Amino acid sequence: MSGIVDHGRRVMKGAVAVGDDLYGVVYLKDTVKPGIHARFDEFRRMGIRTVMVTGDNPLTAATIAREAGVDDFLAQAKPEDKIRLIRDEQSDGKLVAMTGDGTNDAPALAQADVALAMNSGTSAAKEAANMVDLDSDPTKLLDVVMIGKQLLITRGAITTFSIANDVAKSFAIIPAMFVSVFGGLEALNIMRLATPQSAILSALIFNALIIPALIPLALRGVNYRPTTADALLLKNISIYGIGGVIAPFIGIKIIDLLIAPLVGGL
Repeated sequence: MSGIVDHGRRVMKGAVAVGDDLYGVVYLKDTVKPGIHARFDEFRRMGIRTVMVTGDNPLTAATIAREAGVDDFLAQAKPEDKIRLIRDEQSDGKLVAMTGDGTNDAPALAQADVALAMNSGTSAAKEAANMVDLDSDPTKLLDVVMIGKQLLITRGAITTFSIANDVAKSFAIIPAMFVSVFGGLEALNIMRLATPQSAILSALIFNALIIPALIPLALRGVNYRPTTADALLLKNISIYGIGGVIAPFIGIKIIDLLIAPLVGGL
């Protein structure tokens, strides 16, 4: 994924002199927001490349980009240059998120996959964007991306657990249900459930318990920390995939032990 941050910050240097006498040097520049360098470091840990797009000259843009800590910059950018940059990234299969506040940012905001306009920006930028940041903080894009990733991870975790859970339940109860008909299934009846009736009832009870147990996870969401996609995938498979396989074997066996005497007496 790529992130594009539009800045109109300028750096100015000048000398103060009276006649041939030099009295001092003036160095003026817009202040880079405190902590912005650390925020861009978080982008990098998430695998997001940040590009600063500005209308300033290359020297000014390079100075600001170095101080802010962005990965790359595009200087003296016109509206068509911004759109071209976004389209080039999208043509490589990347999702592009952009922040901007000016009228000349509007076409690029409309082209981006995720567009965040500053509340202090023009109405054209706000209309073209998907969202408006009331704090007018360009790094708020990080929070938007993190929330989106958390939603995707939560959905993936629940789906992974559910699929693994269903597969494990099938291996747990099918041999017990049909072992009396197909004797060869005895080797697969590793849980040694009491009867086919108790196996079916145990699976139904387990299913009725596990679904409400997933509701808090769905509401709270899976905790997300900036990291790579490979690390997230490995973590989800380890926790929710393996957990989804193990949980039915343990749960169904415990329920079967509890209800087997009751089913046998019916």
